[in-house]
Order: sequence, then C-alpha cells, then structure tokens
Amino acid sequence: MHVYSKNIVRFIATIKRAVKEIIAKEVVLRVFGDRFYDKRERISYPIKVVIYNNKSMLGYFAADFYELGFHEKLMHAPKSQLLDIIRHEIAHYITFIEHTQAVQHHGEEFRATCRRFGWGDEVSRATTCLDDGEAVLESAENAILRKVQKLMALASSQNPHEAELAMIKSQELLLKHNLEACEVESDDEKVFLIRILKQKKENAKMRAISQILATFFVSSVFSRCSGWIYLELVGSKTNLEIAEYVAHFLDNELDNLWHSAKKTSNLQGQVAKNSFTLGIAKGYCNKIAALKRSYSKEVTHALISLENKLVEVQALCYPRLRYTRSSASHCSRSSALGELVGNKLTIKPGLTNSVANIGLLT
Repeated sequence: MHVYSKNIVRFIATIKRAVKEIIAKEVVLRVFGDRFYDKRERISYPIKVVIYNNKSMLGYFAADFYELGFHEKLMHAPKSQLLDIIRHEIAHYITFIEHTQAVQHHGEEFRATCRRFGWGDEVSRATTCLDDGEAVLESAENAILRKVQKLMALASSQNPHEAELAMIKSQELLLKHNLEACEVESDDEKVFLIRILKQKKENAKMRAISQILATFFVSSVFSRCSGWIYLELVGSKTNLEIAEYVAHFLDNELDNLWHSAKKTSNLQGQVAKNSFTLGIAKGYCNKIAALKRSYSKEVTHALISLENKLVEVQALCYPRLRYTRSSASHCSRSSALGELVGNKLTIKPGLTNSVANIGLLT
C-alpha cells in the first residue's frame, strides 16, 4: 500500500533528486527527466519512487513496476542512512537490468554491483527490517468495516424490502463516516493506493468494476506495467478496505450474472457481454444516484465537496494523469438488460470469514 500526502510528495521529490544524482555521478549513466539511459542496452529506464508504510523493510525495488519504494519512516532518518538505502535499492535496479530476476536477491551478482560502484557493507546491508512493523487499522475504522459487512449480509436477503433498506443504510453509513473524516482538520492528511485485478489487458468487466467502486468513495485509475494492467485505487484506508472487498466480489459476480443472462435472454457474443456488463454498472450507479437525490441540501453540498476532494487526491497521486476513451462496439438490448440487473445488484458477503482477513495488496 502506497501512501501520499503533501509532505510525502515533497519527500518523493527529495528522493528522486538523490536517485538522479547517484545514478549520474556514481553509477555514471546519463539521466534525463525521470529516466536514465544505459548505452550498452540502448534503452532507457524510468525513475519511479513511491512511499509505503505497511511493510517491515526500509526499502525495496519492484522489477515488475520499475519501482523504488521507501518506508515513510525514512522521512525522519539521518541523510547518510537515507542515501545508503537509496544506493542499496539502485543496486537492485542495476542488478535486475544486467541479470534479470534469475539471481539471488542479495547474492554475488548484487554484491558485485555494489563493489563496482565503490559501495561497501554500509550500502549492501543498508535495508534492514523495522521492529514494530505496520499497525492494524484503528478500532474506529474496524467498527465501520464490521457494520458495513453486516449491512452487506442483509443486502443479500431474499426479502426485497430488507435488502434495499440494508443497501441504503450501508451507503449512508459510508457517507457519514467520510463526511466526519472531512471535518477533522489535518495539516498533512494521508491517502493510500493499492493495486488490484491484475489482467493482461483492460476489459469491460474492469471498467464496470471501476465505475461501481466510485460509489464507495475511492478514485480508480488503470495502470499499465510490464505487459499487465492493474486497477489502482486511491482513498482512505477504510474506503480502500471496503472497495477491495467489493471489487473481488464483483470480479466473480459479473461473470455469474452474464452466464445467467445468456440462458434466460439468449445473449451471445463478446459485444453483448461487454454491453451487458457495463449496463450492470450503469444500473447500479443510477440506483446510487437516485439515493443521493433524496439527501438534504446540506448533505448534498457536503457530498459534492467530498467528491471534489477525491479529484484533488487523485491529482496528488497522479500529477500527469492522462485520460483515454473507449470506442468499443455496443449492443443496446444487452445494455438495457444489464441496467435492469444492475438496479437490483447487491454486494453480498462471503468471500472471507471476517473483515480482518481481507488483505490489502501492495
């Protein structure tokens, strides 16, 4: 889980400057912008830095994302320690470039890379584990998660009135929680990022899940890396915990609903499937939009402020975000049927035994 705030964004900029200087002066590779160039390979590599606080080590290099990660605690570390940890992770990066992942993590190839650049044990052994690790969610947040899960259980009731009432209450509970969180003044409020739903390519089901998750007070972005695409979610810890649960439920449920529709409505083909799946998202979002229209003017204004804040949060995590449009074929009949199904869609529990078992991806 990555973490962002105004101070952390400034810390990322500080680390990036150090990375570029070390690569240029000590590794002796040409740096331009946020990339560096390897003449032997005739290829450039990105300089991507993220901050996290849910792992026990002080730094990591993720080859799949060409990503240098550093623990939030390093914001308060001595400069010499921070620089050695940065060198350590750069050594992993260079070792990966030269040997791929087919070597031991801290094996001879890694140690040889350190020696080549004149880095001693203070660098090769720089990344150590923290004693305390990351704390679990605070009890107040756990209470919200438990209440939402109970309401989701009721939302799967065979009684239509009870199911609809439970869905409304779960949305109202989330809204209340987020509005109360906004009222708490913070000089450097943190937001978090997780990656889910790893796929070979973007598809209608991922887009439908992304649209539905927007009703759970998170921002979603499609991220491509190393031949894979991920859905990245940004928001508070509580909202991400709930949204991830919902995403994995929908990943199975949307397929189940399609298989049922094929039999009962004689739908066939990929275009029909895509239109039906996106129709479900539209139907569900329309239902939530109708619920919002029933709120008082005061709550509506607060909700607009909350949604605007999500836009600001997204800009904090993605300062150079680009938008693309899909121009896929469309089947009106399948889409209309999907909307009807989506209007009745409820998020059922059952993928995990308890909220505590819902893992956050990093």
